[in-house]
Amino acid sequence: MKIISLTLSALLLLGTVPASALEAAAAEKEYFIEAGDVISVNVFPAQEFSKEVTVQPDGTIEIPLLGSMRAQGIKPGELEKMLTAKFSKYVSNPSITLNVRRFSFNRVALIGQVKNPGYHEYREGMRLLDLVALAGGTADYSRDAKVRIYRKIRGEGDKLTEVVIKANLEDVFDGKMESNIQLMTGDIVYIPRKPYSAAARWITDNVVPWATLFVFAITAGLVARNNN
Repeated sequence: MKIISLTLSALLLLGTVPASALEAAAAEKEYFIEAGDVISVNVFPAQEFSKEVTVQPDGTIEIPLLGSMRAQGIKPGELEKMLTAKFSKYVSNPSITLNVRRFSFNRVALIGQVKNPGYHEYREGMRLLDLVALAGGTADYSRDAKVRIYRKIRGEGDKLTEVVIKANLEDVFDGKMESNIQLMTGDIVYIPRKPYSAAARWITDNVVPWATLFVFAITAGLVARNNN
């Protein structure tokens, strides 16, 4: 058992853990895929379907030919079997190798009304404003006063509990840095859309251009009439 532990520790230091190694260590500790993990999927003999994918905040991965499928909460070995069964419909005798190349505990996610949503590398001492800056800032219709941070906290008995933390980016932008919450690895930050933004965008995209054209037509008609 000690040999298995040492082998798994060495693989973790290298940043990649083959599914077979994780299965070998199952007697000690099971690993379940988490949102934010980066997974390498190798499909043989159809290498054109091999891909490195990131588990999205909703727990899914996008696999060529197969589309979107659930990965979060599944053991890597089990996911290999699922992929093998699915690819068997399209590839003769497929051999699927799955590696967890990067773990989510070194990343944070920012979703919603930002210019570049997605996962970002966590840095020690990272705060909310740092993450927003990495994403290129908030979008036009962001509801900055209603930010939510979803965080998993390990409690008694090694049980994970998810908590929701309220954050106010408007205060941070106004210089109230006590509202600039410090993040933790694995956090998912959500910036919602303003409730009227959909209607406002529709008016901007559909009504304003026609109104502008209408005003231009009337103005051109008046100018032509005056010239006559």
